[in-house]
Amino acid sequence: AVVLQTALADYVLDDAYPVASRSEVYKFYGTFTRALLTMFEITLGNWMPPCRALVENVGEWWMIFSLMHKVIVGFSTVSVITGVFIQETFKVASTDDRIMKRHRERANKTHSKKMRRLFAAADQDGDGLVNEEDLVLLLTNNSVRTWLSAMELEVGDTHTLFRMLKERDGDFITPKGLVEGVAQLKGAARSI
Repeated sequence: AVVLQTALADYVLDDAYPVASRSEVYKFYGTFTRALLTMFEITLGNWMPPCRALVENVGEWWMIFSLMHKVIVGFSTVSVITGVFIQETFKVASTDDRIMKRHRERANKTHSKKMRRLFAAADQDGDGLVNEEDLVLLLTNNSVRTWLSAMELEVGDTHTLFRMLKERDGDFITPKGLVEGVAQLKGAARSI
């Protein structure tokens, strides 16, 4: 701001230039405080009016200064400020109980839908129950195994998986049992 105000002082004080032009330059750069305010405006706000005042009244080479300042200082400053705001927003969002609860509810709902689709694919006879044969047949498909792996459930032994998911009082898996059982089994450290 000091450098700009000093560099433009001769132009503002020179009676050889039109008063309207000198007034416009003075409005943006005539004093240190005006130049400082203009620098903030160029950096964070509308940079064209101060740039036009210099380019159209003092000289076109001031365009280089204006563009370089905007590109180097303006964009980097705004990018840093934006980055800080975004980081703080994510930090607050990750600790907000309502957001965490909503995220968990959404994840549970998605998990339930996916497991019910898996159940429908496994229930070959449509009786609403999946027996061990149905599960073994479904898991011979590599794309289903890959899909379960993406759902964080690594299936190595289908028979063990069936024993873990089946109802205690029967030899079958219900839709609810599949949803709840897989939710308990899935995770990075669990494979069956």
